[in-house]
Amino acid sequence: MKHTAKANVNIALVKYWGKKDIEWNLPLTSSLSLTLDAFYTETTVAYDPKLTQDQLFIDDVEITGGEFLRVSKYMDKVRKLYNIPYYAVIHSYNFVPKKAGLASSSSAFAALAYAATKAYNLELDKKELSSLARLGSGSASRSIYEGLAVWHEGSDHLTSYAEHLTNMDDLALIVCLIDESPKKVNSTEAMNRLNDYPDLKELWVLSTKDAFNDMKDAIIENDFERIGGIAESHASLMHYIIQETGVSYLTDASFKVMDLTEKIRNEGIPVYYTMDAGANVKILTKKKYV
Repeated sequence: MKHTAKANVNIALVKYWGKKDIEWNLPLTSSLSLTLDAFYTETTVAYDPKLTQDQLFIDDVEITGGEFLRVSKYMDKVRKLYNIPYYAVIHSYNFVPKKAGLASSSSAFAALAYAATKAYNLELDKKELSSLARLGSGSASRSIYEGLAVWHEGSDHLTSYAEHLTNMDDLALIVCLIDESPKKVNSTEAMNRLNDYPDLKELWVLSTKDAFNDMKDAIIENDFERIGGIAESHASLMHYIIQETGVSYLTDASFKVMDLTEKIRNEGIPVYYTMDAGANVKILTKKKYV
């Protein structure tokens, strides 16, 4: 009863920010992302009837405290949903900086969802696996797929899932590692603050629905400049809203990279920035311009 799974990080081009159901991790809106090839997590789950609780090792270090509790609670949900009677030893290796705004939880929980079910000889289709990964980390729902994926907000556990949209093989995303240290305010805590700001929440939901529909159209039309423009403006809106709720992730170095991106674009090279909940900036471009 053991299996090893690998999943890659995805970066949202239309962001996920805010929950309408905390227990089931249902998002306020749908989102759209690009899965990367360079950053990933590899996780092994081994069930052991003799264990009285889960054991978690990340990069060969045993994990306790809040991080362990998050994973153990997730495994409890997996056990309850699929009638798995055993605790597990979990070994996870991150080939991406953790808690630095690089979506490491997307690859971590996608890999864990697959390994945890496959180790018990369960065969889940990608839609169900995506919903299961979402319970650990919303963005993990999208890391089940390569290329561009959409995560449907849904109304319950089974209707909130991601699916593959398309591949755009000429896309490239450059990750600017400005700060690899863990964030002072984690994404979940910052995200939940939005519930205390109804006007900001409404602005976010309406703007994101428009951005999501516009982005899908731009992808269908293969309009890279429009794709980049939507991604850039939506990321900027997210950080404006985050800042209005009392959290600031971007640093002076972040803004320097954003300014430089605009300067390069004005010189004729198609580059657009996007940021998740962290200081690091990602630059979306085409492979021939990397």
